[in-house]
Amino acid sequence: MRQNSDLEHDTANMEGSSNNKKVIVITGSIGTGKSAAVNILKNLGFTVLDSDKIVHEGYNKGTELYKKLVDLFGEDILDESGSVDRQVLGRIVFSDEKKLEALNELVHKYVRLVLEKGVSDCGDEVVFLDIPVILESIARGESFKLKYDEIWLVYVSEKTQRKRLEKRALVEGKNPEDVLKIIDRQIPIDQKVSVADEVIDNEGTLEDLEKNIVKLLTIKGIRW
Repeated sequence: MRQNSDLEHDTANMEGSSNNKKVIVITGSIGTGKSAAVNILKNLGFTVLDSDKIVHEGYNKGTELYKKLVDLFGEDILDESGSVDRQVLGRIVFSDEKKLEALNELVHKYVRLVLEKGVSDCGDEVVFLDIPVILESIARGESFKLKYDEIWLVYVSEKTQRKRLEKRALVEGKNPEDVLKIIDRQIPIDQKVSVADEVIDNEGTLEDLEKNIVKLLTIKGIRW
């Protein structure tokens, strides 16, 4: 599926895992069903390392990331309990581009190290990395030297994407227009298709998605 592009040029520097395991990044824009695909992979018995979870837990008191955040930004970012106050930190970095870059670099390095350790510690032949906005990070030059073999993209058309997000927003009591603005901050889904190694169609039902994943695993010769 891959075609030439500037984004592809950037991804080339990241590819190729350094061990005998096959490392696959699974990604997808908001509303495409990436989380559903991840759950299917987990139910099939695969290990999926969650980058968002790593960041969330990294902010907990006592972690290596927590210590580095305090060293970099000072104790003013802590609340009365000593936990990182994300609102305070957000106000600091979003008003200072250099501080935002420093935060991104710190978090990306931490995530990369935790992912690498997770891959190393895993005894499976195939390991999946759940990284929702990896292509956006690459486009900004934030590759952080993560090694992997392939990127699998969970795909729906933009029309389907918007329809699903509107429905989700209404169910969650949110303003659909606010939720849809997230799409505008991400790389257009069709542009992502041009640089992904494999595309998993999710235009149908959950059962269709599982069939498409199983089909791709079979084509790749990946056992489960």
